[in-house]
Amino acid sequence: MLNLKEAIKKSLRFLLFDNSCTSCHNTLDREGFICSKCLKNLKREAYLKNKENFFYVFIYEKAVRQIIADYKLRNRKDLAKDLAYLIQKPFFQLLEREKIDVVIPVPISDERMLERGFNQIEYLLELLSVNYKKIQRIKDTKHMYSLKDVKKRAKNVKNVFKNKLNLTDKNVLIVDDVVTSGATIRSICEELEKTNENINIKVFSIAMARHFINN
Repeated sequence: MLNLKEAIKKSLRFLLFDNSCTSCHNTLDREGFICSKCLKNLKREAYLKNKENFFYVFIYEKAVRQIIADYKLRNRKDLAKDLAYLIQKPFFQLLEREKIDVVIPVPISDERMLERGFNQIEYLLELLSVNYKKIQRIKDTKHMYSLKDVKKRAKNVKNVFKNKLNLTDKNVLIVDDVVTSGATIRSICEELEKTNENINIKVFSIAMARHFINN
């Protein structure tokens, strides 16, 4: 039997969101926002893939695109539990294989923090019990999805990040939810490499755009 707190939480969820799967939109048969069938299908696809030093779990399209959008932009924070379940094995495989010393989540701006109330990557890492270190985001920027041109995306995040960490001789993993153009990641890499010698940087994202993979 549900206790009062759980019952209120469940009722509020049904008031704020419909009781349908984020992926297939059928009625949910479990707690969370992804039904059992879709979660099982996603789990089959959830293995470590890479393009050079960029590692990812899913291609950024269809169900995965919707799930990430709902998690990040529609405040469906509980989706983090299912995302953590899906990426846990490939993520820890990467940490071990590349002998990662430092994990750095992509920081969000103060404006995005006010909009969302949380950093979606930091929260995911905390669910996975992964220690991480922060760099600063010193400027607010336009939403990247509003910029279709690659050059505009690169300009949007130029000189946006500030690093005060000593990462010399370290194996560093930058973690983001999605890599589309790679502009944000490249900007962070430039900042980290400016002040740290012999730094080895890898990137992990939940999903990667197909056009980035194919280029």
